[in-house]
Amino acid sequence: MMIGLALVAVFLAFAALMYLGKLPALIALPLMAAALFIAGGIFHYGVRPVYPGSHAVVLAKDFFGVVIAEGTVRLANVMVTIILGAVLAELLKASGVSKAMIRWASELGGDSPVAVCFLLTGATAVLFTTLGGLGAVIMVATLVMPIMLSAGVGAEAAGCLFLLGLSLGGTFNPANWAVYIGVLGLTQAEVFRFAAVFGAVFAAVASLFLIVNLRRGVSSFWAMTGPVEEPPRLNPLALLTPVVPILLLVPFNVYNLLEKPPNPYYFPINAALFAGIVFGVVTTFRTDGGNVQRLTRCAIEGVSASAPAIALLVGIGMILNAVTHPAVGGFMEPILKRAMPQTLPGYVAVFSLLAPLALYRGPLNIYGMGAGLAGVMLATGTLPPAAIMGALLSVGMIQGVSDPTNTHNAWLAGYLGKDVMVFTRKTLPYMWGLAAAGLLVAGAMFL
Repeated sequence: MMIGLALVAVFLAFAALMYLGKLPALIALPLMAAALFIAGGIFHYGVRPVYPGSHAVVLAKDFFGVVIAEGTVRLANVMVTIILGAVLAELLKASGVSKAMIRWASELGGDSPVAVCFLLTGATAVLFTTLGGLGAVIMVATLVMPIMLSAGVGAEAAGCLFLLGLSLGGTFNPANWAVYIGVLGLTQAEVFRFAAVFGAVFAAVASLFLIVNLRRGVSSFWAMTGPVEEPPRLNPLALLTPVVPILLLVPFNVYNLLEKPPNPYYFPINAALFAGIVFGVVTTFRTDGGNVQRLTRCAIEGVSASAPAIALLVGIGMILNAVTHPAVGGFMEPILKRAMPQTLPGYVAVFSLLAPLALYRGPLNIYGMGAGLAGVMLATGTLPPAAIMGALLSVGMIQGVSDPTNTHNAWLAGYLGKDVMVFTRKTLPYMWGLAAAGLLVAGAMFL
């Protein structure tokens, strides 16, 4: 018991360093994995001499072999997914598909501010089922914000709606699915089953926010001033590029959920993203040349944009291998089993209460110390992996929309000339309610 408490203390110490901004996650996670494994391994191999040879040699062998060598590549498939998704995102930007979709949505909305905001928020969500990264945020926001503002929508409400659309799209982003599949060992069907219901609830919450805030925050409509950029000339089929991966993934998941075949087939996520890239290249082919150069540039920029996320996934893989090894998990499991909620009311209450800990890169943020927590919860076996996914995805929306430390929140606040905390104050009640609703859905599905 004392050893387990000591390991929990090590985990909390590194969590505090990340939470306080003393160590970035991409450095803290590998150090946490090493500290946990070495501390636990000294007691594990010393108390349980079940392996031949020197305990120190065996400890070093497992540390370098299991934690480092295997851990760094544990999420290799997810790394490839993120790269392919980034390449597809760059292609959408370079080809003008994103601009054409936003312009189409604004024209379809006509003179109604509510209709314009509904369509632009929806278009933002569709784009971010594929897009990702600050560059994509800047590109889309600089298209969407002037249109919303010219429709008489207040800057605070417009910024919040953009953030809601961004995270709503992220719920269906295959690259995000791949993280949960890789970290928790889930199937596509388990992630899709929850994402489909949770996404519908999220859309309802975003609609409620739009209606409440536009009812009291819209001035009279006026036309956009200044030159209006014409949408690029594109093959109409090119507008389907962002959703091609989803169109390939969803039918198989729906069939498997409804029919429950003995040998279900899931269209591979990486293949779906690759198909989206090919579709985008074909439908945006330019007869004046430059197609190969454009694709090459998108590939290079996509890999570059993926580098921070890949570095983080290396540390997450090391954490997962460390906490699931008997040298660590064996000591921590008895303690954490007592702390983990095992009933539906407890699950909803505990994670709802702790939901704000997803803010400020806190312990419930999957792209940070939440990955370590997920590994620890997985190692205890107290909660099903799908229930862990439902909890982290639900509370993660608080971080995605309301966290003032997000680079996209900070940039958007500067662009609109607002304090970044405005977005937090306006969206947090809605996102907290969404997290509680998502936990209720996840608990009913997986517990």
